[in-house]
Amino acid sequence: MKFFKRHSGFVKIVAVLIVILFMGAACTSSGSLSNLTDTEKGGVVGGLGGAALGALIYGSNPLAGALIGLGAGAITGGIVGHFMDDRKKDLTKALAPQINAGEVTLQVLKGNVIMVTETGESAFAPRSSVVKQGFIATLQTIANVLKTYGKMTVDVIGHPDKTGTKAERQTLAQQRAEAVRTMFLGMGVSPALVRAAGSVDDNQLDGRVELVITPVVQN
Repeated sequence: MKFFKRHSGFVKIVAVLIVILFMGAACTSSGSLSNLTDTEKGGVVGGLGGAALGALIYGSNPLAGALIGLGAGAITGGIVGHFMDDRKKDLTKALAPQINAGEVTLQVLKGNVIMVTETGESAFAPRSSVVKQGFIATLQTIANVLKTYGKMTVDVIGHPDKTGTKAERQTLAQQRAEAVRTMFLGMGVSPALVRAAGSVDDNQLDGRVELVITPVVQN
């Protein structure tokens, strides 16, 4: 026992070196972290975090703890990345007709967020907050994904037209966002998962609607 206490600092250093070697191996196998998919990044980051945690928990033998942590952390981190990858694929596939028609764009943002943007021409008529029939199909597709997989929230951001005063534009933007939120609720999406807000960004006075979809994943 005295031997392990006396050399615990040395063993911890060895554990840290293992973490560094693991990261280096991951980068070497794929060129760099920037070339990895979200799933692979999740696995690497989760693995490193698990290794560090394992080394701390198994204080009497941080070397073994780091090795155990690498395995457990890779599973946890990999689940996050896998979830992100799959939701992007699901939405891209399901919205392919609208994307190809130029009605919808799909953008991946930081923080595991996906933003779906519907053009003003296909979402609402000028000065109107009544959802166009063609937009309903897009909303139903997104609602189906939200209901099927859960663990996601959606923020609806409405935008006004160029006409009217600033106050009128703010009102129209909010009404449009609320109209989309109401559609989602009617399609069976939980009210707690959908928020609505109007925007009067002077650079986006084109009637677009942005749907900011954020995965909710347990730590």
